[in-house]
Amino acid sequence: MGARILIIEDNPTNMELMAYLLTAFGHTPLCAFDGDVGVQMAREHQPALILCDVHLPKLDGYGVVAALKADPALAAIPVLAVTALAMVGDRERLLGAGFNGYVAKPIEPEQFVGELESFLAAATPRLAAQKTLLIVDDDPFMRALLCDIFAPQSYRLATAGSAAEAIERLGRGDVQVIVCDQCMPLATGTALFETARQLAPSCYRIMLTAMASTDAVRLAEQRGDIDRTIAKPFDGAALLAAVADGFRIEAVRQQAAGR
Repeated sequence: MGARILIIEDNPTNMELMAYLLTAFGHTPLCAFDGDVGVQMAREHQPALILCDVHLPKLDGYGVVAALKADPALAAIPVLAVTALAMVGDRERLLGAGFNGYVAKPIEPEQFVGELESFLAAATPRLAAQKTLLIVDDDPFMRALLCDIFAPQSYRLATAGSAAEAIERLGRGDVQVIVCDQCMPLATGTALFETARQLAPSCYRIMLTAMASTDAVRLAEQRGDIDRTIAKPFDGAALLAAVADGFRIEAVRQQAAGR
């Protein structure tokens, strides 16, 4: 299950994009097109997170965050500024005004929901405990396809377009299962999994590749870097079952490590 997230944004195109992305990842967007209505909706719905444009009609983003932080019932809700950050010192000014962070414009669909995860986890312990699946592939189409496959599940989805992005994401310590392509520029999936086994030893690692029979993949399997290899083209039901198994195995590893 996702979270209720309030978007305060007067640009219809930006509003539509953010609402679509949040919905695709299982969240419930609440939409306000000016600052006054945004504050009213925050009081009415008590969202888990608020995304607020800085330049708004009636009450700008600074006025919105001031009103929210002054209300004891709303002060603990994280508020992220949605801004182009065009001027030197903008970031410091936003944080000093009471914003908990920011999302840069133009919105990057591949990264948008991932940018919100740490704030959602801090705001909602239930989401913090949610199972996280990391999808790693340099092909945006394949990442989107895999997200569509897993969207109906209760997993929290994170994506990375390279091994470096995946390693950075693993550093948060909340990923239980990784699904990764082998053929990526700069660093292959097997190289990523070798590092991942050191960074997150309990994490279950699934290689999704058309090169399942290569020496590099077989060697990684022998070392224990890969828990399971699924050949492309893959069967969606089989992949869903493999990921479900992975979450169960990861939980067992975590328990064993805690003994």
